[in-house]
Amino acid sequence: MSFRFSFIFKAVSIALLCGFLAACQTTGLKPGSISSSFAPKGWASKQNGNKAVYVCLPSTCKSPEVVVVGPIEVKGDTETAIRQNLISAELMNAVGNIANVASKGQVRLKTNRRVVTKSYSGFDMTARYRTDKGNVYVAARIIIQNDRGSTVASFATSSSRAKTNLDRFLKQTTIKRLP
Repeated sequence: MSFRFSFIFKAVSIALLCGFLAACQTTGLKPGSISSSFAPKGWASKQNGNKAVYVCLPSTCKSPEVVVVGPIEVKGDTETAIRQNLISAELMNAVGNIANVASKGQVRLKTNRRVVTKSYSGFDMTARYRTDKGNVYVAARIIIQNDRGSTVASFATSSSRAKTNLDRFLKQTTIKRLP
């Protein structure tokens, strides 16, 4: 299995793990809630409904870089719980610590902060996944509107590239609350 394929496979696996940490499973925000102009020159993109994958081409990036946008199903009015700080960054870190211990150091998950805007609530998260070929880093934003959610996750072989790509995506993206 090539490193690039292995990297993308693990990136998608970590994205799913991030979704589970947010007490989620699989539906997403209403269609049209997220609109983005992200797809820098040298990146390929594939969109299917409310799912999107952006891959930096080898001619542009020296190492694999991927941004994934996908739906997550949220149980109950999770947004209110986040806004009231009932589901806090500290609580999310406690859940992440369970995964950190269970993985015996293979995975390191951290919730960096709670995000509350007029359009949505959620969390910024980071992760490191150890592989036999090196580390894969993830920077993610969990986006919750009432009882629906999506995640944007950026994967790279350096934590700074993962964070930079997530920031670039979010700067070129509008998230609105639809009726």
